Amino acid sequence: MRWLGIDGGGTKTAFTVYDEKLGALARTTLGTCHYAQVGFDGCARVLDEGIEQARATGLLGKEFGIGVGLCGYGEGAEATERLNRLVAEAAGERPYALVNDVEAAWAAGLGLADGIVIIAGTGSIAYGVCRGRTRRCGGWDYELGDEGSGGWLGKELLYAFTRESDGRAPAGPLLELVRAELDLSDDFDLIAFAQEHMADRSRIAALAPLVTRAAEAGDTCARDILERAAREEATMVRAIVRDIFEGPGGSETKTGARDTDGGAEGRGAVDGAAGQAATIPVTYVGGTFQAGSLILEPLARALPARCRLVPPEREPDLGAVLILRKRLGAA
Repeated sequence: MRWLGIDGGGTKTAFTVYDEKLGALARTTLGTCHYAQVGFDGCARVLDEGIEQARATGLLGKEFGIGVGLCGYGEGAEATERLNRLVAEAAGERPYALVNDVEAAWAAGLGLADGIVIIAGTGSIAYGVCRGRTRRCGGWDYELGDEGSGGWLGKELLYAFTRESDGRAPAGPLLELVRAELDLSDDFDLIAFAQEHMADRSRIAALAPLVTRAAEAGDTCARDILERAAREEATMVRAIVRDIFEGPGGSETKTGARDTDGGAEGRGAVDGAAGQAATIPVTYVGGTFQAGSLILEPLARALPARCRLVPPEREPDLGAVLILRKRLGAA
């Protein structure tokens, strides 16, 4: 059986066709299918179009399974039910698995093994698995949180611009980068930009790469933003470690913890019986990490002592496929 992996994030939706040995054969990328941004009808349109384009390659064959990871899934009963219905309609008679995109990122990044994944793209969230129990942290969306995400970086960039323009912080490359990007004839034109666009997380997240460019050019405010982003991401990891990894077999179940398809049955499960000396792998996915060592090095330093930062094994498109294969007994 062949497989179609769908990774629906806040910026884009990727559709990847995999062969029987999980080799990638073809990939299509469309806009976001996040219902909070495009509505439920828009989400359905993106999924239908992507599945049709994947079928049109002729590489899926007649029988294939679909693994779907969607940002926002599982966050509110009404939205979750509507997403369940529209994905079931899109899949038709084919076997499918629908999970939150952070669960898919964990499955792909750690190969279904115990550990923690951080997603920091347009938004941010972390997810951990330990001996069959799970915990998510973050994912409160642009208005309430998403610290360390592209949206957060974009906002922090604009805040830093105002400080550098005023002289409250040392003027650096960030000033000219923002002026050029937003075509500001006067620094105070930023106020009109913010009034028009600040509520649009995609527009603000699109400014995030300027933080990296400014940091690479030596801007102290930009480097501080990336350092703080790393600390915020590490804080999510620390909460997950405390909740499900500490103590023999993990602590007592708390809000946000539940059973999972992964856990101890996955490859390389963390040995809770060995006590707190066991090492916890932490991987990462999302555009924020394109800053490379500027964010990965401070992140590695900020993680709890038991954790080690590791690169993801596979692309997040594959994650929900791995979960589906396990449910079907094909793993």
